[in-house]
Parts: sequence; structure tokens; C-alpha cells
Amino acid sequence: MIDRIQARSENGYLKFFDIATGRTIDIKTGGPSVIDHMYQASQAQWNTAIVNGSSHAYAGGILTITTGAANDDDHEMTSDLMFDPSKGLTAEARIAIGTQATSGFNFGFSDALTEAADKLAITFATASATTNATDAALFFHDSDATTNRVRAMGVNGDTDGTIITASSAALVDAAFHHYRVEVDPSGNAKFYYDDVLAGTQLLAVDTGATLCAYFGLITRTAAAKTAQIDYMHAWQWTA
Repeated sequence: MIDRIQARSENGYLKFFDIATGRTIDIKTGGPSVIDHMYQASQAQWNTAIVNGSSHAYAGGILTITTGAANDDDHEMTSDLMFDPSKGLTAEARIAIGTQATSGFNFGFSDALTEAADKLAITFATASATTNATDAALFFHDSDATTNRVRAMGVNGDTDGTIITASSAALVDAAFHHYRVEVDPSGNAKFYYDDVLAGTQLLAVDTGATLCAYFGLITRTAAAKTAQIDYMHAWQWTA
């Protein structure tokens, strides 16, 4: 295994990666770290907004999130507001959406623990995004779109970045995908979908903002929707 590991310099930091898969092997030092502890009751850094009958349950290594059953009911899960973009950030997760044709989700970094009722940090209808976050770097999917795709973008000081289309097709119900967001100390963001770089956005977030790791799920019909999370990691590169 050790002969598959190589190192490279990126944005002034040394990163290790598996040459067989291309995935980064991150060395987490100094800064705040939120590693898998959404599943550990003793850890208090994950917050949940349980509203309109939404719920979450952990079993068999998988966290299942369920929205309420009214149209646009949502469920948000975040870390504390604890991450400094000027120190470099990474968030990654393995997520499956239960019914992609009638739901939406966000994953990455945002600047608020919760949005207003029936809202996520970023929503998307027809062919345009509505950004409720002021600073964020997020993947998002919304069945209110004319064409269902996984997309990504940054929001810097309430200015929206260019939308990146990360997937070439609609999600398959209940199929897991890997999402990774990297924000370098200059505020530039890279979005990886299933371990492939989907796009880079320069100055995606304000480096003076304070962010949280963020996941949100919303139903777009009068029926509850679910998402399954195998893991969520988020960390700051340096203290």
C-alpha cells in the first residue's frame, strides 16, 4: 500500500494522494476538525434543525435524514460556525438521495446554521439559482430545475459565482456519490464529484467569513423525502 502513496505541493501545502485512485490522503493538523462525529452522541459540534416533523436516525453505519411531509419542508445539519477560509478548508461526504426527482439538497460550507423555513442555502428553479447564503461553497441539486443535475458554486459576500454542472445525468435514487469541496487560503474553491474535479471557482468565498460545514435536504412535494449519509468530514488545514 505504501508504494501507492505520493506527495505533491498544492497552494503552498504538501498533500499526499493514492496514485491508484487519485484520492487525497489528508493530513489534518492544528485547526478545528469535524471528523465523522455526527454519529457520536458525545460530540456536540453537529447541529440539526428538526422542523415540521423532520427526523434523523443512525443505524448500520448510515445516517438517514427524513424531511417533513409538507411541500418544501426541509432538514438542515451543520457543524458550529467554526471554520476560517483563510486557513484552507475541506469538506467531503458520501451521500445518497432517496427520490431525486422530487427533492433537493446542499453539501459543503455555508455561513449560517439554518436558513429561513422551507429554504436551503442554495436552491435552484428552472434555470437559475437563489442563494440564501451570503458566503458559501456548496454542491446542490434541486428537482425544481428544468434539468436535474448536481451543480456547484460559491457565494462571496452575497455575490454569486458561476454555476458549475458537476454531473452529466440526473442522480439515481438511493445511489451513493462522493462529494468534496476544497477552499484554499485565497478563497478559491475546487469541487470534486465522485473523485473527479468538476470545476474550480476563483474567489468563491470571502476569506474573512466564518463558515460551518453544511448539509440540507428539502422535499418538493407533499411527501417526506430521505437522504442517507455514509460519512461527512470537514476540517481546516491549519490553525
